[in-house]
Amino acid sequence: MQIDLHGPGTFAVDVVGVSRRQSVLAAIVDRQSRRGRTVTIDAVLILEDSNPHDANAVRIEIEGELIGYLSRDNARRYRADLAAAGQPRVTVCCKARIVGGFETESGERAHFGVRVDLPPMDA
Repeated sequence: MQIDLHGPGTFAVDVVGVSRRQSVLAAIVDRQSRRGRTVTIDAVLILEDSNPHDANAVRIEIEGELIGYLSRDNARRYRADLAAAGQPRVTVCCKARIVGGFETESGERAHFGVRVDLPPMDA
């Protein structure tokens, strides 16, 4: 089952692991024709129980590409909130914001960061 989840528009939840996926993020931003600008785009959050590093991992994909994960703490809270809502196995679509990629004074491309727009999670 997949649902759309709308956050408050604050994009307050950081995505971790994006440093390893800079080329994927650059390609997504380039396809959006928004070089070095903020891009708001749909993301999918997938429960990744088989992750060898964290059985509670929550994978985040944009355009079918892995771009990162929720932090361990946020993944645990997110899963608890899904369970409390009676939807422990649901896949969620939400908005993500990709920032960065602009050209620096030295002529290099700044790193991309990603945040997702989720409702506040219980602590």
